[in-house]
Amino acid sequence: MTSDPRADLQQDIEQTREHLGETVDLLGEKFDVKKQATQHRKELMIAGSVVAGVVVAVMCLRRLRS
Repeated sequence: MTSDPRADLQQDIEQTREHLGETVDLLGEKFDVKKQATQHRKELMIAGSVVAGVVVAVMCLRRLRS
């Protein structure tokens, strides 16, 4: 930092603003549910297929036992 306290303060303010902007952008991405779902569509489809398969298997086993 420089020896001028005002310049030091201004530099701190600019760094804080930049960091805050990055943080706000990251939070915006994190809480964008639609974007998250789109990015994870493949994983969601696989998980849904697995759950459906388990449900079908359980139903078949129950029918066989009754």
